[in-house]
Amino acid sequence: MHPYLLLYKTLLPAKYRHYLQLANGDVDKCHETLLHGTFYEEYDLYGFASKSDAERREYLTDSVRDRICRRVNSRRGERIVGNKWETYKLWGDCFRRRVWLIGSPHDIKTVASQTAGVHELVAKPTNQCGGRGVKLICAEDGQGLIAQLEQTVLSNGAAAQGWMVEERIRQDERLARWNSDSVNTIRMNTFNLRGKVSQFTAFIRTGRQGSFVDNGAQGGLFASIDTTTGRIFTDGFDEHGMRHPSHPDSHVPFQGEQIPQWDALLRLTESMALRLPDMTYIGWDMALTPQGWALVEANRGEFVAQQTTQDRGLRREFERMCGLGKE
Repeated sequence: MHPYLLLYKTLLPAKYRHYLQLANGDVDKCHETLLHGTFYEEYDLYGFASKSDAERREYLTDSVRDRICRRVNSRRGERIVGNKWETYKLWGDCFRRRVWLIGSPHDIKTVASQTAGVHELVAKPTNQCGGRGVKLICAEDGQGLIAQLEQTVLSNGAAAQGWMVEERIRQDERLARWNSDSVNTIRMNTFNLRGKVSQFTAFIRTGRQGSFVDNGAQGGLFASIDTTTGRIFTDGFDEHGMRHPSHPDSHVPFQGEQIPQWDALLRLTESMALRLPDMTYIGWDMALTPQGWALVEANRGEFVAQQTTQDRGLRREFERMCGLGKE
């Protein structure tokens, strides 16, 4: 065994030993994780094996982004954006659908009394991200729908973490053409510096056939969008770094396609950002419905998609957008 790895395995806490196992004995990958906080997935996705140290430091990894966000965002803002129900309480009018919080069996009765004629609901743990734990609940009648809802949330600890239950979004057919099974969303990043909001490095996410979520972590694809024009300017990619000029299921191309109602999306995300002035950076997941843009959720989003599609690091631009100089 390499001396570095032997030292790491002997001295480091269990969490880091787990990282070393995932790195599969790659010394360079271990150095990146332990010295710079680069996760092994990021190492592979950004092609760090063929990049110099200077090139690697230009990338906005999750650990660097977290460090910056702790400097520029308030704890109160982080708490609101990090919890789906707190997000709904502040921006509920932007959801364009009914939403309920379930923390106990009694709350399920409330949902049952208000969902007559509804055949589909989406249940989400309030404290999860990346599409993890999201459940689509379908039934032919209301009784069956509520029975499935009860089984889903109570068997997964509703009282412990809280679940947000909402009507399923009906998306505009112009965004559904990539994949009609999922709600395909736009990630729009806003930066609020002293009341002036800017948008930076948006991208589209589309799911795969048979999946109702579009997250890259769940197999979805992403492509970068020019925030000035609303036009897609890269091919699609997945989280394995594979390039897709068109969607592999629908064969709809990515590069050159125009996102509809783009100016309306810019105005809406700007107005939403202004409601929480102590959050410099927020990533918004937005869906286009027949009634206009709807907020899916807010988050402190990572920059995996943008840096993968553009094959370059965006750390310096991100720092400038947050009002910081070179760290």
